[in-house]
Amino acid sequence: MSRKTPLEDMSTERREAVIRALASKLQYSAQIAKLQQDPNWPQLEELAATLFRDSSDIARAEPETAKASVMEGIRLLGQFEMSQIATEPRIAH
Repeated sequence: MSRKTPLEDMSTERREAVIRALASKLQYSAQIAKLQQDPNWPQLEELAATLFRDSSDIARAEPETAKASVMEGIRLLGQFEMSQIATEPRIAH
């Protein structure tokens, strides 16, 4: 079982990679949300753009700043994923 390193214990380079990976997932989810006319797509798209643009600065900032940005991204992704589950067609058994 692998041990997960907390964001605040990561190197700046690793933190930046995590932030950019999250931005990529947010951007992908924003595209899907936009196609589905999900009202939250602008938030997903805006945070993705911010994280891509500022990933280096966020990674070098205080660990709590980076953590707050990542947590916001995770919150938005979770919200979007939950809306997907709620709208999936159900198969009758």
